[in-house]
Amino acid sequence: MKVSSVTKRPPLQESTDSAAFAVIRANGAQLARHSAERASGNPTPRALPFDGARRGVAERARAFIDGHFREPVRMEDLCSATGVGLRTLQRCFRQCFGVTATSYLKAVRLDAAYRDLIAAHPSRDTVTTIALHNGCRHLGRFSSEFRERFGQLPSETLRSEPPAGPTGSTRMQLGARAVKMNDIWVLLQ
Repeated sequence: MKVSSVTKRPPLQESTDSAAFAVIRANGAQLARHSAERASGNPTPRALPFDGARRGVAERARAFIDGHFREPVRMEDLCSATGVGLRTLQRCFRQCFGVTATSYLKAVRLDAAYRDLIAAHPSRDTVTTIALHNGCRHLGRFSSEFRERFGQLPSETLRSEPPAGPTGSTRMQLGARAVKMNDIWVLLQ
């Protein structure tokens, strides 16, 4: 077997080793940054190259949710509609709107149910039909989340008078482009 006079290794192993060293040298800065991020436990999120691309992904996801919230919406459906992976979708949505796509979907459904309950007549409409119509499939969870969000049970909202302000209900003026998160209205642009 032939061996190199310098390294005392076979020629094939010598060329493989030098190729590996060349790759390590070429990517040294990136490898060092990655190692430092992993050691600190605080990795920096990877961003899409253009801010407009992130906003576009989030806008497409929001448009899909606004158009399909009454149907069963899975994260896979949102990924297909936006053309990106799950983590990219989650990151873009949170960066653009400050909430997760799932939280936004839940808020849109609850807000639509609230509007329907306010406009409904207690003798002909029920909380169950309104909740199911707005995509809320688990009625117990719907009731508890509704109470947490609006401060009253859905049945109380159905029986109550619509809230009146100087020009009518504030909720009706805001429409579907606003969601209430943790007692704060978030206006979506």
